[in-house]
Amino acid sequence: MSKINLEIIELIAQYIPKEQRISFLKELLEVYGSIYKTSKMTKISRPQLYSYLASDKRSYPNDEVTARILASLLEIKRSLVKEKLRDLSKDFSDLINKL
Repeated sequence: MSKINLEIIELIAQYIPKEQRISFLKELLEVYGSIYKTSKMTKISRPQLYSYLASDKRSYPNDEVTARILASLLEIKRSLVKEKLRDLSKDFSDLINKL
């Protein structure tokens, strides 16, 4: 992935809500099938992934980690990611219009 695309992904990641970040991670985990492979592909440690997926949700991926998740998912399911981001954009736009 080019440097420009990574910068764009990092900028987008800043605006993704916490629960949606977990949703992207779960989607990626479903694609790779294991925490180990997801960890290798995203360069996120396994304990860190486990903490993000824990039921009590004490931690969420930060912007940098979210960008890595998005970059990995974009390589595999580009249309799904774009669709989810468009939905988020629409929701955000609707909220702004209510002001």
